[in-house]
Formats: sequence, C-alpha cells, structure tokens
Amino acid sequence: MDTTLKVVTKLPLTDLWNEREIVHASRGRSLSQDDISGLLRLGPVQFVVASVGEKLRWIDPADCYEFWRNEAKPHLATPQAPTRLDDFPASYFFRASEWHTGHSIPILVLEKSH
Repeated sequence: MDTTLKVVTKLPLTDLWNEREIVHASRGRSLSQDDISGLLRLGPVQFVVASVGEKLRWIDPADCYEFWRNEAKPHLATPQAPTRLDDFPASYFFRASEWHTGHSIPILVLEKSH
C-alpha cells in the first residue's frame, strides 16, 4: 500500500500511518484536557490530526506546545460527552486518544468532527 496516497475514510481510526509506512500502534484511552496537559508537562508529544477525506497530519513534536495552545485545546471535546459543533470556535472539535507504539514519545490522535 502506498501510504503517501492514503486518506482518512472513517472515524474512529483503526490504524495509523505516515508518508513512509503503516505505524504499528494500538488505540488506548480517551483523553481530556487535563490528561493532555499532564502528558505535556512530562515532555513533547506527537499530535496527529485525523479528518475524513484528508491525509493524517503529523505535528512536529517541536511545535506541540504551540499547537496545543492555539489549535487543539480550544477545540477539544470532553470524552464521551454529548457535543455540538456550534459550541466550538469555527464549528469543529476534536476527540483525543492516546496510541501506544512502544516508543518513548506519546502519540495523541485528534479526530476532527466538522
């Protein structure tokens, strides 16, 4: 499979990939703002944005704090809570989950609803 052409076709995601390969990872727990803030206090994280019809967007870990403050945090929905698009800026929100790969840097997937 040519992962450079692969796009998100449905949410929730069942697998992860980047431009080079399928990433061997498994979905873990859903994350709240407090969970993500706690992980960021421990060090950089790898954010991945998933939006239907688009390629996965991997945020450089060097940019994770700015991305969190400016884009992710204002749009993060509470796990398992009913959510309305109109309750968020620009009418979109993220559901966050932690994915496990065996690598040291946490992978946090943000699934976008719009």
